[in-house]
Amino acid sequence: MSPHSDSPHTRLVHRAMLHSGDESYLAAAIPFLVEGLEAGEAVLAVIPAATEVRLRHALGARADALEFRDAAHWYSHPTRTIAAYSSFIDDHPATRIRALAEPGWKARTPAEIAEWTRYESIVNQAFADVDAAVLCMYDRRLIAPDVLDGVLHTHPELVGGAGPHVNDAYRDPHAVYAEVDRPPLPPVPPDARAMPVDSIDLCALRAFVGGHAEDHGITSARLHDLLVATTEVATNAIRHGLPPVTCRTWADGGDLVVDVTDGGHWRPEGLPGFLPPDPLVRAGFGLWGVRMLCPLVQLRTGPTGTDIRLRVPPR
Repeated sequence: MSPHSDSPHTRLVHRAMLHSGDESYLAAAIPFLVEGLEAGEAVLAVIPAATEVRLRHALGARADALEFRDAAHWYSHPTRTIAAYSSFIDDHPATRIRALAEPGWKARTPAEIAEWTRYESIVNQAFADVDAAVLCMYDRRLIAPDVLDGVLHTHPELVGGAGPHVNDAYRDPHAVYAEVDRPPLPPVPPDARAMPVDSIDLCALRAFVGGHAEDHGITSARLHDLLVATTEVATNAIRHGLPPVTCRTWADGGDLVVDVTDGGHWRPEGLPGFLPPDPLVRAGFGLWGVRMLCPLVQLRTGPTGTDIRLRVPPR
């Protein structure tokens, strides 16, 4: 068995490698991919275009048996990434999955880093029963310290020069999930625009958010997604929360923030809004749809009420 071999089992093997350049990258990636091809597995490589060129050159004709995806698009934001992996798994039933992943996300803020860290942790829980091996590649020369902490906390195994080994820094997904949501959201700035929401007819709300979004230079595609997401959040607050329901919006760091609060309190269970809902069940599309539409969705709920904050870049 090679250093990258996986013993026969039917559970997820989620590993990370902190490489130091092309040589160490290819020394780990090529045997990992070839082993999957020789075993008849469905082999996926989610990598930047430049890396695909190098892998194709190293693999030769065998590269044609791989499925390549562009990491920049695949890692647009966490919920879409989970949905993409779910779709790939569904497209290959009864086949072991093998994925080489080079996360292409570009987190700009601590909140974005926290959400991507949560994504890596959710993978261990959401796909625990999937027969798959995933190797996530991170360049140790470029990785920021807080991103590195997230990598170490979310991968049960690490791959080094001698092969895979247990990662003592790994943390239970429930602990990682709770830690992301533990800090309170930053306070609403005093110049935020506010609108009370007291009717299920949300035309006025859409006009309120749409007007501020256009002033902020939001593209038409982003605006459509934001209005759909805001309508869903506000509708849920009116139907299931408690008054007062208020929508606030402001600009922050080039992004537009839309914040909807209500006086209700609920206890999220499982992975609320991170996994594609069962298409045969009508309920459960709301928060998942909101997360699919907005790159960053933050949720806090407690005795004083519920706060859902949407953050979108102009483009």
